[in-house]
Amino acid sequence: MRDRTSPLIETIILLFCLGLALPGFGQYREYNITGKVVDTQKRPLEGVEISLRDIATSRSYNLKSKKDGSFRFAGLPHGVYKVAFKKEGFAVKEDEWRFETPQDTMQKVEIPDVVLAAQEVIQEAQRMKEAAAGVKESAEMIRQGDYDGALVKLKAILEKDPNDSNAYYLTGMAYLKKRMWPEAVAPFLRVTELSPKFAAAYYQLGVCHQQMKENEKALLDYQKAMELDPANPDIPYNSGLILFGLNRIDESLALFEKTLSLKPDDPAALEMAGRCYIHQANFQKALDYLEKAKTGYAADADRVKFLDELISKLKEQIKK
Repeated sequence: MRDRTSPLIETIILLFCLGLALPGFGQYREYNITGKVVDTQKRPLEGVEISLRDIATSRSYNLKSKKDGSFRFAGLPHGVYKVAFKKEGFAVKEDEWRFETPQDTMQKVEIPDVVLAAQEVIQEAQRMKEAAAGVKESAEMIRQGDYDGALVKLKAILEKDPNDSNAYYLTGMAYLKKRMWPEAVAPFLRVTELSPKFAAAYYQLGVCHQQMKENEKALLDYQKAMELDPANPDIPYNSGLILFGLNRIDESLALFEKTLSLKPDDPAALEMAGRCYIHQANFQKALDYLEKAKTGYAADADRVKFLDELISKLKEQIKK
């Protein structure tokens, strides 16, 4: 006997069969999401609250990271998710996960390590940013001649961070520009303690000690600066001036020649080397150097006049 099924029942059965045959009809496409939460030192973070919200449906999912920092969302429907990671003492981190493509089978997705920064790390970064801006502003104030204004700003920076080498260096420069040599020495010394390889700090210390007539200290400062920055012609030049004043002519000449090897047309170094050769009674050599120096001083009428007189005397000396 034939089983006669009503048209309504046949329709229901047909729709059910189609639902089985067509992928995705009436079911969610699932994602298996795994990942790990760590701090800035790459240490795992336990108990991080992780919340997901499907933008389209507002459906939400929540869990906490395990002891090893890992987390897993199994069977997430496809969609776009707003994600938030929260833990006390750490800055909240937000993200967006886009898993929009429907999947026929479970799709495994591993999220790159999620890094949470501690609040103190964020605060320190902000402080450093503010300090850097303050240092930059102070440098501009010094450039414009507002030394006292710069000192006030730099003092505030150093009260917040007593180890800011840039602030100390600019403090020294402000005092140096005010010709307050002893006051400039202390901040420059502090820079050499915080940044032992910062050549400019030793150079500026040398300038201060030279101005204070503390020649041996200045020579030691310049020697250290030369070791760290051998390409700076000002360092051997200043050292040469000190030695020339101490009548240590041969040593002085060597330093002026070193300056000229770095800056061949420096009129000041040419003049001083020429004067050294006069002391050594090498008058022709001295004459050659002074003639070159005069060319470099073309815009300085007084200096040219002085050198003309000196050159004239040398020529008379050579004729004898």
